[in-house]
This record gives sequence, structure tokens and C-alpha cells, in this order.
Amino acid sequence: MEQRQAGRYNLQVPAHIETIKSGENIRSFEWKTRDVSTAGAFLLTDGQSLENGTKIKVSLYLNSFSGSSSWVKMNGRVVRTESEGVGVSFNSQYQFVNNTPYFDMQ
Repeated sequence: MEQRQAGRYNLQVPAHIETIKSGENIRSFEWKTRDVSTAGAFLLTDGQSLENGTKIKVSLYLNSFSGSSSWVKMNGRVVRTESEGVGVSFNSQYQFVNNTPYFDMQ
């Protein structure tokens, strides 16, 4: 039975991922999305994986026809792990930035 509350869109964009775990080194990954919604995304992980429950920062690249790059950043957590990637649930906060995915959002 389908449990999603938000519609998914087939959107494949670059994703910069950083793990959030106190007391441990931050791990970062450059992956792509398979699909995206306002509530989450599925990330294609190129054979890597994260455990369910892992808290992450997600920066999605949004191409601009004007030539400048824009990113949307949000926090989330891994809610599903499959052989080709991970399902991520976003919290309700997000931020749009220009030119770089590397910024701090508490």
C-alpha cells in the first residue's frame, strides 16, 4: 500500500549529501536523485549506502537558464535502503542559495 503524502516527480539532479552525526567525522557524497517530492527524495548511491535513520544534509542542484547555479538545501534522514539507493524524508525547512551547496543550516 502506498504511504506517501506528497506526489513524486521524476527529477534527476545532482545531490551533495553530508551525514550529521555528533562525535564522528562528517561523510560526504556526490549522488543523483531518481525522484523528488516536497517530503523527500530517492537518491541513487552508486553502490554506497547509509543506514536507516541516518541524519543528513541534502543540497540539490537546480540548473538556471541565466547561467548562474542555484541549490536548495534541507535536512532529512534515511528512511529506506535499497540496492540502488536510499529513500530520504525531508524536514519542513529548506533554503535556496546561489553558487554553492556548502553552507550551514542548523
